[in-house]
Amino acid sequence: MKFIITKNYDELSRVMCQNILSHMYSNNERINIALTTGKTCLKGYKYLSSEINNKLYFENVNYYIFDEFYFKSENYKETLPVCRISLDKEFFRDAHIKESQIHDLTFENYKTFDHDIIKNGGFDLVIMGVGSNGHFCGNQPGTFSNWNDGTRLVKTNQTEYLKNYSKKLLKNDFNSTDEKRIPSHYITMGPKTIMNAKHIIFILNGDEKAEVVKKAFFSPISDEFPVSIFQLHQNVTVILDEKAANLIKDII
Repeated sequence: MKFIITKNYDELSRVMCQNILSHMYSNNERINIALTTGKTCLKGYKYLSSEINNKLYFENVNYYIFDEFYFKSENYKETLPVCRISLDKEFFRDAHIKESQIHDLTFENYKTFDHDIIKNGGFDLVIMGVGSNGHFCGNQPGTFSNWNDGTRLVKTNQTEYLKNYSKKLLKNDFNSTDEKRIPSHYITMGPKTIMNAKHIIFILNGDEKAEVVKKAFFSPISDEFPVSIFQLHQNVTVILDEKAANLIKDII
């Protein structure tokens, strides 16, 4: 496991961009990258967009969304993929990524997704943040049976955290409190799906993530803090700012 400690959020974002680009410049015929949503990566995506915008030699890069909530529209007649909408806004549109390069998780493809991604060469890179409760992708504590779980459906009311989280997404992304718009299930790649990736990069910043970093990468592996499983992965890079690294500086 490699730790990169940057001075601040701007440097962290530039290092994130550079690490993604190093994979994109690969000689592989096809490159598969799974991306996270969330505020930590926003500036990194801005830097990346400016580097790859309209460059045809990156058309072999394929982008995957590793979890998805399909909320109902106001009239309940359409579904709105919150993670795809976010990545469209924060990255795909600015970078002029073609639709054919973007791969959504859907109710039609999730059952075969793990087989399909392996058939297409597997993930070269997965970019992730870490939730305060140790979740990664949609793998919240209490939502998977074992570390071999793959891509699957999860009930949005399976835990109290998820009930509240779904309401938060509804409010923050759609400015709504109409809980009838919340889907019964969401889709997520599983622990096994992500563990099969060739390289995983975690991005964390700020004082509030210092304890998360220590627990994720230096405490015993536990399904109560799911991200801890990646202590066993052979190729992990953790990019931090000084605040997020505050509790591990004397360990690494």
